[in-house]
Amino acid sequence: MEQTKQIKQFQFYDFYAEILNGLNDEEAGRMARLMCEYMFTDNAVIDIKDDKERFYWGNLVDVLQESKENEIKGKQSTGLNRKMKHFTFQDNFYDAIKLLDDKQSGQYIKAICGYMFDNKTPTLKPPSDSFFTLAKRKLDLSKTRKRIGSKGGKTEKIPVTVEQVNAADIMRGQSIGMDGFLKHNPHVKNDIYKSSMHLTSCIDWTTLDCELPYSEYRDSTSLYQILTHYKEIIGR
Repeated sequence: MEQTKQIKQFQFYDFYAEILNGLNDEEAGRMARLMCEYMFTDNAVIDIKDDKERFYWGNLVDVLQESKENEIKGKQSTGLNRKMKHFTFQDNFYDAIKLLDDKQSGQYIKAICGYMFDNKTPTLKPPSDSFFTLAKRKLDLSKTRKRIGSKGGKTEKIPVTVEQVNAADIMRGQSIGMDGFLKHNPHVKNDIYKSSMHLTSCIDWTTLDCELPYSEYRDSTSLYQILTHYKEIIGR
């Protein structure tokens, strides 16, 4: 039997959070475990506990299935992404869930949802607190950035330098920067000119580097094209 390609991440929608937040911690933890098992493993049959769980799972599975199929094909879930708020859920979040009991997992997944969708920093008890602290480092990469500005003007064919971008981008923080992005993606040509330098404003180069391989622009050789589709690539 041919083995299904296993994915490393998927888009976690606010629709999921609404369902999980309506459950108690133990129920939410079990549901989160089922969701991760469905998305990150080859298990086709999910062990449904009771009628209540079957009802909520029935509301989730269609969206999960569409999202999983797109991830396997390396495509963006454009339709779903337009309809719902979302962030990238990593497979190591599932690793944490497997180390927690159902109640702790429920608290953990609700904390992640609250942090990403409501900008709330949770207060958790051990061991959930330490797992959330580790997850937060990756979650911060998915936080919403400022919109890319769009400025007109005549095209001035003067290539912008990495130094100019690094000096101008005060929002970079701990990002790998434009230089690191280009080194990680040697097939991408720096075709950004001074007239289009605004495209480099507030770019999270680390997130872009992580998300590009999963987007339809993964084979693009144009940095200009990649940056004009930045929000689409990182799933905003």
